[in-house]
Amino acid sequence: MLLILTIIYLISGLGITQYQIIEPLTFGVLTRNLAFKIHDFLLVPFVLLLFVHVLFGPAIRVYSHFKK
Repeated sequence: MLLILTIIYLISGLGITQYQIIEPLTFGVLTRNLAFKIHDFLLVPFVLLLFVHVLFGPAIRVYSHFKK
């Protein structure tokens, strides 16, 4: 999920800054305004998934250490 969200986040960011390139590549579907809305909407889910991804490995190691 994090990988898919990261790809969408990057493409929407490019849609904001490089809209002259992204709009024709997406046949006009991803406009600058839509890219900004998507990018803005995905900030919180992206940060939450990244936080879970980063802390999940150490949490499992600590849990397995105390479980023994």
